[in-house]
Amino acid sequence: MAFGESAKDDRLALELGFYLASWGMYRGSGGLLQKNHLIHKGAVDVILSAPYLKLRCNEFNEIKVNDVDSILTLRDELARYYRSKNFYNGNGKSKPISATDTLVSKIILGTLGCIPAYDRYFVNGLKVMGMKCKSFNKASLTELFQFIGSNKQDIDEAQQSIKKKFQCYYPVMKIVDMYFWQIGYQKALESNNNRRLTDNFANID
Repeated sequence: MAFGESAKDDRLALELGFYLASWGMYRGSGGLLQKNHLIHKGAVDVILSAPYLKLRCNEFNEIKVNDVDSILTLRDELARYYRSKNFYNGNGKSKPISATDTLVSKIILGTLGCIPAYDRYFVNGLKVMGMKCKSFNKASLTELFQFIGSNKQDIDEAQQSIKKKFQCYYPVMKIVDMYFWQIGYQKALESNNNRRLTDNFANID
């Protein structure tokens, strides 16, 4: 909701920082953990700049397949911004923030709602469902639009159900994100359960 506004202020950088932290993007050695929320101010400026306003999805605007090139340009611009910021690793050496596809796609999903987040469970869901392309690139986004076209009625019904229950509109790509994420998450749970059963049998004398 915060990025439905046009103001470019520190509050939006704070909103973005808390959103990323809630989705585990401050873990590990990526570098964000060493920065305060103002590290995201430049990213906010990029996201709210004129070329990308058309990508903001809401009840009155959804992206189309011919927006893919603009999305990928935004991806590259955000990645360049974060990689231009250095932090110090455990050895005291300076290195750029790791602008992974997971980080950048989560930022775009959380601010504009025009793509899914290419995290572990989402990618696993793509694998389970036999999708050919599993990276944040043109081929994958184009394939997702084909999926949307083939499942439009189900997606529309999911949007209507969520709006009725929570009085909140979820863009098409957010529905897609949730669908594949849940499949990937469920698959991981099943794998972990099977592994535990195998471990138990292995310990029988």
